[in-house]
Amino acid sequence: MFSSEVYAKRRRRLIEIMPEEFLIIVPPSTPKPTSADGKYSYTPNLNLVYLTGVDQSGTWLVIHRRAGMDTREDLFIDAYDETHAKWIGSVLTKEEAAERTGIEKISFNSTVEKWIDRIIMRWGIEKVWVDFPVAGITGDNGNRLNFANRLISSYPHLKFGRISGDIFRLRMIKGPEELETMKEAIEITRQGFLHALKALKPGMLEYEFEAELLYEFMKNGEKTPAFPAIVAGGSRATCLHYADNDKPLEDGTMLLLDFGARKDYYNADITRTFPINGKYTERQRELVEMVIGVQKEAIRLLRPGKRHSDWNREVKEFFAGILLKKGIIDNEEDIEKYYYHNIGHHLGLDTHDENVISDELKAGMVLTVEPGFYSVEEGIGIRIEDDVLIGDIENIILSAAIPRDPDEIEAVFAEEG
Repeated sequence: MFSSEVYAKRRRRLIEIMPEEFLIIVPPSTPKPTSADGKYSYTPNLNLVYLTGVDQSGTWLVIHRRAGMDTREDLFIDAYDETHAKWIGSVLTKEEAAERTGIEKISFNSTVEKWIDRIIMRWGIEKVWVDFPVAGITGDNGNRLNFANRLISSYPHLKFGRISGDIFRLRMIKGPEELETMKEAIEITRQGFLHALKALKPGMLEYEFEAELLYEFMKNGEKTPAFPAIVAGGSRATCLHYADNDKPLEDGTMLLLDFGARKDYYNADITRTFPINGKYTERQRELVEMVIGVQKEAIRLLRPGKRHSDWNREVKEFFAGILLKKGIIDNEEDIEKYYYHNIGHHLGLDTHDENVISDELKAGMVLTVEPGFYSVEEGIGIRIEDDVLIGDIENIILSAAIPRDPDEIEAVFAEEG
């Protein structure tokens, strides 16, 4: 986690865009039960983590300002429970929470709803913003959305807004401390890749290769990866989100590996495609180098002031031109047969990081750049993905140290174990 001043600065930036009177509520996410008294590993509300540095369940952030008054920040946390501490572990004390967040007023969360009622009913604040995910008509409501609906039902006369988009805009631009943490995640990813690559041999099962990767992640202190790895051998790589990871890796075919480590909730997201026996065939090399060439152009086209949709369109047009020249397609529309996803996504606290899709790209954003080529007829799926920081003048490939080109990959295979 970062210093309390980092979190205080983020909250100040959020407060700066608010009107004179306002109430902001950032509720916690919900622990998910498995069975009986079991629970899945807790995934915190990452907007709350971004603004406070606190990742324990049951934590609420409430910020408000009355006309003519100073802004007040309150954090609500679980009270210490001796039995809970014996069985599961302790929680932050009020003093520890204040030190981590830079928030002076810390209370127990049993009082948070009474405090919200007091702000609205006693002080008459009528503009309320709540952080909650949008589930849509077909989705399932979680704790935060249920709370927002309860609040709207209880106070239908108020002016409600969703603060999530404003927090997303803050998250889209990465601060120096975030970039350093992301670089650490990428370095752990690099070490895992090199370790697993040296263990690879024909006949190995996909999950055995994945185990080598995760072993190295854990050795570096990260028990949970950024996301479940895609380990797709041969023709299985033509399925974008192949998840079985249980088939033998066959000699003469390639392996598509989509993977990433995590550091303090910040993620790496890398894809490499390489021969299982350590040597590219002429055709494999040709296609991998083609995809790398598309990626290089995509990185060049990734510029401030451009919309994500325009960047995606430009890359597809460039790629279609290459496929036309090679005689792989007969018209531009046929590119969808061989390349059927977009060029990249925002990266940060989420692997597919929260963003406002209508906003222009800006310096300081980190995006993945991941063109692919998928031929069902040839049984080949190729994707090359790197993590790129948009710069004012030129972009920086944060994952440049992870071997990508065929010559680099073959050199790793050739090294002594």
